Amino acid sequence: MNNNLNFYFENLLKNDGASEYLINQVQKDLDFILPPDYISIIKEFNGGEGEIGNNSWLFLFPIEELLEVNQDYVLLMEQIPDYFLFGKDAADTGYAFHKVVKSIHSFGLMSNFDTDPIEFCGNSFFDFVKYLYEK
Repeated sequence: MNNNLNFYFENLLKNDGASEYLINQVQKDLDFILPPDYISIIKEFNGGEGEIGNNSWLFLFPIEELLEVNQDYVLLMEQIPDYFLFGKDAADTGYAFHKVVKSIHSFGLMSNFDTDPIEFCGNSFFDFVKYLYEK
């Protein structure tokens, strides 16, 4: 894993890394390709939870739970079909990949997308983690 990312994840309680086999199995069921920098994190630690910086909390879902989590939030995610949920914070802000451009965005898990904004958080997983750290 990138040494810069190690710095940001030092306070995260991490799961063991995911196998290449598991990653490939999940990827086959998706209608888009997961970003490579996210995959490198999942290989290192498959989900985790903890502080990022002084003001952010991240719960990164294990890869084998991604489909189930997105199904659990199906009514929400159907409103934003170009997004795929991969994590959340302690206040129920969801974090999702844009399936086409692979950028990362946040939104309330109880959002009304007619009135609630989807916030841009970065063009890569590294940008996203840095965004959380500096919040």
